[in-house]
Amino acid sequence: MRRLLLLSALIIGVAGAGLVGGAAFIRRQNARAVARAEILAADLQQLRVGASDYRVAQSIATKFGSVPYENHYGTRDCRASYFERCAYMIACDNTRIHRLLFKHPFLRRLGFRDWGGTALIYVENGIVQEYSFWVTYQASNGQWRGFGAEEGKTLPENRAVQARISSSYSIQRNDVVMGDRANDLGFQLESSLTPAATITEQQRAWHFEFNCLSRRNGCGEICEVMPDAWQDFYDKRGRFDVEKYGSAYLFCAKSPN
Repeated sequence: MRRLLLLSALIIGVAGAGLVGGAAFIRRQNARAVARAEILAADLQQLRVGASDYRVAQSIATKFGSVPYENHYGTRDCRASYFERCAYMIACDNTRIHRLLFKHPFLRRLGFRDWGGTALIYVENGIVQEYSFWVTYQASNGQWRGFGAEEGKTLPENRAVQARISSSYSIQRNDVVMGDRANDLGFQLESSLTPAATITEQQRAWHFEFNCLSRRNGCGEICEVMPDAWQDFYDKRGRFDVEKYGSAYLFCAKSPN
């Protein structure tokens, strides 16, 4: 009986050590992925729409690694060296952690949250015409949220929910669809800029608090992750949505007023 108890204790101890070690490994991998995403976002901002040639985009894609890209509008994968009209797609999520969370859902109970995102660089006639970056994450309250920014020659038009801050800076609210269930739906805020944007507008649009992605239980609401752009959106458009539809459209734990 005593031997059985000792054996059971040993097995439990080994399993516990394995669980602790596995959790530490996941946290390290996640921290690396978050740091990589932050550096990627910074590198993208060095691009100049209408001025940077394909070699600058190619350098970024080579540094971070790109994934296959295709669409139905004639835009090809730049990896095929077709720079008349192509795009680089760069994944900025941690695929290994994503697979672990998918395979072992109980890990979420230990405070691990799923997140992922993508960067795109569009090239036409050898010149960068547009680039974008976005991240989707499961917030600490279980809701799916997203943040991102893009720069192109013009601001997007005909967006259902858009706050136009100036002729060179806007923020739009987009839907996030992660599956077929009701709790797989969420929202994202995305900033848009043109080359005419001021330095202040650029700083506000690209101000992301990446560190929360590596915290236990992950990020909170959008106002905590992209505070400046969220505030601009709220002042111009978001507060009216809150008045009409309620606090679910605030994307913040508390009202700024």
